Amino acid sequence: MQRIVQPTRNTWCEAAVERAGILVDGDDYYRAFYAAGQRAQRYLLLAGWQFDTDACLLRGEEARSATLPVTLLKYLDALCERNPELHIYVLAWDFHAVFALEREWMQELRFKWLSSPRLQFLFDDQHAPGGSHHQKFVVIDGQLAFLGGLDLCDHRWDDRHHKVPNPLRVSRGAPHRPFHDVQTYMLGAEAAGKLTELFSARWHAAGGDPLALPSAVNSFEGFALTNSVPFAARRVALSRIDTKGAPDGKLDCREVFWLTVDAIGAARSSIYIETQYFSSKEIAEALIQRLREPSEAGLDVVLVLNKHAETMKEELAVGLAQANVIKQLRAAAQASQHRLGIYYSIPETDASEEPEYATYIHSKLLIVDDRFMTVGSANLTNRSTYLDTELNLTVETQDASDELGRSIAAARRSLIAEHLGIDGMDDTQGLVRQLDEHAVSHAGRLRLHPSPTPEELAILEVIDPAQLPFDPAAPEAQEHDRPLFIAGLSALWERLRSASGASAGSNG
Repeated sequence: MQRIVQPTRNTWCEAAVERAGILVDGDDYYRAFYAAGQRAQRYLLLAGWQFDTDACLLRGEEARSATLPVTLLKYLDALCERNPELHIYVLAWDFHAVFALEREWMQELRFKWLSSPRLQFLFDDQHAPGGSHHQKFVVIDGQLAFLGGLDLCDHRWDDRHHKVPNPLRVSRGAPHRPFHDVQTYMLGAEAAGKLTELFSARWHAAGGDPLALPSAVNSFEGFALTNSVPFAARRVALSRIDTKGAPDGKLDCREVFWLTVDAIGAARSSIYIETQYFSSKEIAEALIQRLREPSEAGLDVVLVLNKHAETMKEELAVGLAQANVIKQLRAAAQASQHRLGIYYSIPETDASEEPEYATYIHSKLLIVDDRFMTVGSANLTNRSTYLDTELNLTVETQDASDELGRSIAAARRSLIAEHLGIDGMDDTQGLVRQLDEHAVSHAGRLRLHPSPTPEELAILEVIDPAQLPFDPAAPEAQEHDRPLFIAGLSALWERLRSASGASAGSNG
């Protein structure tokens, strides 16, 4: 069986690790980061899309019994205060003005004036035009690294129950909705060293002085990551998106995109995907092509998505395009022998009625045949596969029955159990069939995804979402000769008039 991971095509590098695995949801990741940071002897490197100085790392009794501050900036400053040899570098996206009202004001000044001079902060604008710096990773002493979809910022914390209500799930004193994400960890100088190289190159490109970091030191002997889901892996692969030009000089770097396409094409029994958005024209075409191909027993394809976009801005940017992708995928699956299940997840609640909102899915994860797993920052959007800088970690085996394969399967089952709220589901009888049964009967917390809704279908008859400017595809995937309004402006006007009339009738 041919490996999915292919050097230079879909992988930046492969590196040895002593340990690796995933931390599911902010509760486990923030706790792990808090504990690991206290082991730091020489340096911490933090790269991300967003940081908030008051992001709370520990909650409840853990916060009350903590010996150091539990909010991000005060915690990092306390680490510098107690260790005069420690240096901390924070690299954050120099965000677009459209996000100004959603971001912490005067953040650069807060890091500069409210903390140690050995804690340095820098905004990163070194990405393709129209994109963002979206890589999210941490390196400590060149030994331990975290990488995935989670930023150290507000509105990201939750535990694996996603319970409503949860008095600990607050940011700046206000409650926020249940939130699901996945972060990887890896221990080992070779793998962490590659991320140190990446951070140092990005720091310098963003205008920082060249980093003269000390050699890796072993700060983590005997260190345990509580509540982690481990991989039986001794090597990991790292893949990027950076079409401005990666720090190693690779031009038009789309490794995560090719990794995703190659993994989908190689699937023989199952594909499991969690993603914040699925609007990528190219990834959709790859999955549709795979659904059209025959398979000995047919594929089980599972997608766990958000029920709705989080904001109107996101609905305009990717919601309509995602509805179109779901429509196309369902049509392809219905015409094939394969089984497709698309779901969203609701929070845990003691109330008898359905919660008024779903758990927000922020994870970016793909598992194929329980022999391949990639986790990172890249959504299945056009932006994430071309414009934004992204970073993924991958583990792979050629035998799903070996120790690594069994640990990948255990990770998948752990995630499904979280979304269902039910442990021990037997997926040997057909994964999609069983998930559909749970979703239809409301036996657990998974629900069938409603998209495309009648309203979305009506809009899709008039507007081609691929022609909207918010989530542009790679140049080779764009179709410039197609109009935005499929049936012309007159058809759009008629749709608006019809919708207005129906609304007036229902209110009168």
